[in-house]
Amino acid sequence: MNWIEQLKTKIGRLILQRNLPKAKQQVHAIPHFSDLHEVGIIYNANSKENEEQINQIAHFLREQGKKVWMMGYVDAKTLPANKKFHISSEYFWKEKLSFFNLPEPSKIGNFITHKFDLVLNLYLESELPLQALSTYCQSAYSMGAQLPNGLSYNDSIIDIGSDKNIQNLAAQMVHYLKVINQK
Repeated sequence: MNWIEQLKTKIGRLILQRNLPKAKQQVHAIPHFSDLHEVGIIYNANSKENEEQINQIAHFLREQGKKVWMMGYVDAKTLPANKKFHISSEYFWKEKLSFFNLPEPSKIGNFITHKFDLVLNLYLESELPLQALSTYCQSAYSMGAQLPNGLSYNDSIIDIGSDKNIQNLAAQMVHYLKVINQK
């Protein structure tokens, strides 16, 4: 990333911090896994391997009776031809970002207006577009990986130690949602 892009991202991060929605500044109760019905997944869609892992996680959640919507970020000026929209899977890319690398809500689609019980932020890098999308979402609760300033964008964060992969992150999230607030 060149210095101009770094500066734009830094300013974008300051704008996001200043305008954090009030809902993200409040403390939310941790839901139990069985109480979740509608789950949103935000992820980095740059690699095929990553997308395959996300699809496996979404499949697992659907088997558990959850309705799952996915939103992937592609770090490209245009959407690559191999990325296809589905009824429960969308993408956003650089064209959908503001000058300061923040997602433009009017260009994102229904994902940010949908009311989720839980948003899982399944990415392992501090990318501003992904973190910003998480704050824009209408979710009762959101979880993500332990990243710098991660708690600003999530209700809780998970430290996955040295095993840094999406499957492990998702497994830890589901585990904690099942053991906290047991019924």
